[in-house]
Amino acid sequence: MYAAMSFVKPSVVRAVENLGLDCVEVPPFCGNSDNAESAHADMQILSIGSDIFLIGNNDRFNNTIRSLTDSRIFYTDRTITQFRYPECVLLNAAVIGKRAAANFRYCDPALKTYFLDRGYELVNVAQGYTKCSTAVVSDNAAVTSDKSVASALEASSVDVLSISEGNIGLCERYGGFIGGASFLLGGTLYFTGDISKHPDGDRIRSFCKSHGVEVRSLTSEPLFDIGGVVIF
Repeated sequence: MYAAMSFVKPSVVRAVENLGLDCVEVPPFCGNSDNAESAHADMQILSIGSDIFLIGNNDRFNNTIRSLTDSRIFYTDRTITQFRYPECVLLNAAVIGKRAAANFRYCDPALKTYFLDRGYELVNVAQGYTKCSTAVVSDNAAVTSDKSVASALEASSVDVLSISEGNIGLCERYGGFIGGASFLLGGTLYFTGDISKHPDGDRIRSFCKSHGVEVRSLTSEPLFDIGGVVIF
């Protein structure tokens, strides 16, 4: 299996490789290295079961993904010209079982159609960075610090653990999100840093355990939002 991810934290890359995954670097979108989010996997690729969604005009990265997988690949109707919000969140959807949570005002129309055609429940939220801010624990559980995401998911019968904001690194200007600092693989929720250093670490661990999911810290560093890890 492959793991698409930012290489901003070499210690995390090494830890993911030690899980037996082949890491694929996500380059800055259109060479925009000034934006910390431009090399985030959750901005450039979305894996849904055996299918993959990619940004339509992201040729360099798309060619890499196509060369590595036989998965069915879909492309966004819209494209990104400048990597700025809200244009950059075309694929920023959290898939929780047969639910798709996103701000569908900004989510790509082709992705919305994909979900509808396959019977997913659309959960519309105010937060454009939906996947970034949501750690998917299981088909019926998630962790988030965003109140709009928590409220919408709870209304859709998802068990949600609401945590405090902050305490996750990203850049000098602003902090990161729990979804971008974690990824789910084989019944284990992996974190980019030491979950015990987060103020809600014990609560997160207990919540995951109640859903039969193990928690594992990949490094001894504080949590850092790398844009998640997309497994394909």
